[in-house]
Amino acid sequence: MPRASHTSKHHRRPAQRGDRARRPLNKDRAGASVPAKARTPRRLPLLAAPRDVPCLSCGLCCSYVAVDIDSAATLSGATNILWYLYHPGVSVYVEEGDWMVQFETRCQHQRADNGCGIYETRPPICRAYDETACEVNAESVGLSLYSPREFLAYLELHHKRIHTLIRKRYLPPETTLDGGVGQGSETNRFRLSYEALRARRASGGRRGRVRAR
Repeated sequence: MPRASHTSKHHRRPAQRGDRARRPLNKDRAGASVPAKARTPRRLPLLAAPRDVPCLSCGLCCSYVAVDIDSAATLSGATNILWYLYHPGVSVYVEEGDWMVQFETRCQHQRADNGCGIYETRPPICRAYDETACEVNAESVGLSLYSPREFLAYLELHHKRIHTLIRKRYLPPETTLDGGVGQGSETNRFRLSYEALRARRASGGRRGRVRAR
């Protein structure tokens, strides 16, 4: 069956010579029709488009190792994650149900200019890495947890039963929930670099150089 014709805004009749712009008519006080005044179009503020941060001005991906782990949906998985976060320089990342533990340590082959010292013989995992979808340049990213307190807050929101069990049986001292000795000097350095790079991309600028540790 033939489809009914449809004229979209992209397929209108071309303007012909002698055509006049049609505006709605208003009435004056005497009832006569007068052309309505044209409205001045409103100008919307221009926002800077995100711009990818180049690899050599970042190098964050060469400053950690990430390994898949069990999720926080079970008591065993949740207490393991809690144990990971007791260690300085260790954080946890979750995205769409996938969990990873992250060890913040710089690759020995990362040069001072963030280039790779073994580029021609680098491992396949490095070759498959794509700077347009890395943690700095990706359009959307998951959630990073840097301390036991942040993880417990996540559990309370998403896995209340697991959170209750940990609170009853495995609650660490309150003074340790924000990280132990050395936690700030390692994890915060990585966290601040990551957040600064994401903000830099969102602003659309390439000011300065943020180097991995």
